[in-house]
Formats: sequence, structure tokens, C-alpha cells
Amino acid sequence: MKTLLQCKFLLSLFLLSFIIFPISATVSDTTYCEIWDINSLDSTGGHSITVIGNPQVVDSDLGNAVKFDGDGDMLLVDANPVGDAKEFTVEVIFKPDAAYSISNDPRFIHIQDPDDPIEKRIMIELRINAQNKWYLDGFMKTDIGQLALINDTLTHPTEEWMHAAITFKDNVFKTYVNGIEELSNTVEYNEDIINITGKTSIGARMNEIKWYSGLVKTLKISHKALEPGEFIVNQSSQIFDHFTLREAGPKVFPYPADQFVNIAIGSTEKAEAQINMYNITGETVKADESILYEGINLLRMNTGHLSEGVYYISLSSDNYSLVESIIIKH
Repeated sequence: MKTLLQCKFLLSLFLLSFIIFPISATVSDTTYCEIWDINSLDSTGGHSITVIGNPQVVDSDLGNAVKFDGDGDMLLVDANPVGDAKEFTVEVIFKPDAAYSISNDPRFIHIQDPDDPIEKRIMIELRINAQNKWYLDGFMKTDIGQLALINDTLTHPTEEWMHAAITFKDNVFKTYVNGIEELSNTVEYNEDIINITGKTSIGARMNEIKWYSGLVKTLKISHKALEPGEFIVNQSSQIFDHFTLREAGPKVFPYPADQFVNIAIGSTEKAEAQINMYNITGETVKADESILYEGINLLRMNTGHLSEGVYYISLSSDNYSLVESIIIKH
């Protein structure tokens, strides 16, 4: 494995490669990580690659990346960068095609020892619906448990650069899209999360099914459950603005909500928003919360004290006007 110094050197090179779109990223003095720039069919991160099918290195608006056609293209990297870590983060920068008709459930990041008889593994998967929007599926299988984090209402556009991440620490598994937490739950292990040795497939499941159509630019694996501000693409960087969802208006989630509800809002310039929350009879339950924002901001409102039922969130700013219903269910 590379030393921490080598990891920091790789991060420096990676940041230089994005000089037009600066990235702000934090690497702790004690955190081991590997950053793989997926721009070659020969090697990545110092590891050899087996090429399956006909993936292509292409010039994109973020520099060279690898293009997968959704029908037999895959890279198999001779490395398991998670190793024996008991906590980790896996991040990927990618641009999925509107490929519902040819490949609508790609398992495009898959870390596993192919000789493991119980198939312990870590995976980042997508599901693409008939509207050609995608939602994330984070999957783990350990020596005693398994968990899929998936919600088909948390959709995102295809044909856009995106950042997805999964983290694991103290048996808690979480998923993120563009720095915003989507889902979390617990999965236990006894001795091994996955085998220390293994491989990483990019573009399909390791047994050469469930193909991905689109671009993959970067994969980063850290031996730490990072916070969103530590992601290689974070909420204050210009490159994150490049990756932000190109959908109109802010996003309110999860649906239904339990202990909290998130309101994600974004702007390329400083703006101020006022947020109110009402119950179904029109009574104000949270009044005139004001937030000054630039870039992507996530406002988390506590809802654990509210009774179950339907509520309405009102948001107004120079950029947005929104009234969104939300269900509270404990």
C-alpha cells in the first residue's frame, strides 16, 4: 500500500489536474487513502488493470475519463483499497448516460475478493427509471450481515457529472449524493467487513453482469468515514457547483421524514432564503428561519418532536419560491 505521504502527493496532483475547477479536500494526518484517476486502460493508482469489452478513454469537459457502453465494458483493477480498514469512505465522480433502455441497474463500483466463498463485498450501484433519472443503491455484505440502502424517490438527472459516496463506521452505513446525506442504517460484522485481498471492478459487477453506461472520472477510497466537508468534492468548492443537480428549485427530503427533514438549496451567488413550516391546519410550527447561502447549503430541521402527519414547508428567496408537502412518520 502507498504511504500517507504518497497519498497526499496523489491528492496534490489530482488537484492540479483540476486547476480550472478547484477542489477543496481535506486529508487527515492519520488517514490512509488512495485516489484513482480513471483515465487509462493500463493502470490506475499504481495497480494493473484487466480490460473487458471495449471501454474507451475519452476527452470530457473534466479531462480524460473512461467511457463505458453499458454492454460488456468493464475495468478490473488488481487491488482492494479498503483492505482491512474497519471504517472507510468510497467516493466516485461519474456521468451516467440516459440508459434506461439498455442498462438500468448497473453495479458500477464493486470491491470484493473473487475467491471469497461467501462473497463479502462493497458496492456502489445505480438504478435508472423510465424517466431516465437515477437513484443510488449502496450495498454491503459482511461476514454476518448485509444491507442495501436504496430509495427510488431520491432521483437525480442523468447526463450530468455527479459525486456519490458511501461511508461506514461503527456498523453505520451511509450514502451521499453531491455531498448530501441520503440514507443510513446499520450492518454488523464479526471479524471481516471484506477480505483484505481482492479486486475492484469499475463499470459492472465483478462477475461481468449489470453493465454501466456513462463516464467514470475518479475513485477515492479513504480509511476513515469522512464528513461531507472532507469529500474530494465538497459543498463549498467550485467544482461542486459544476456537479450540482441541474433540477429546478431546492430539494426537500427524506420522504417520509422522521427525526429531521433536509432542505438543500443552491445558488452561484449569495442569496437569502426564508423558510417556514406549517401543519395541515395552517398553524406555524417553525417560523421564519433565515439562511444566507452561496453554492450548495443543507438546512436540517428537527422534526422528532412533531406529531405524525402532513406538513408544509414554504421557502422564498430571490431565486426560488416553493411550497412542498412532507409527511412526518415516526
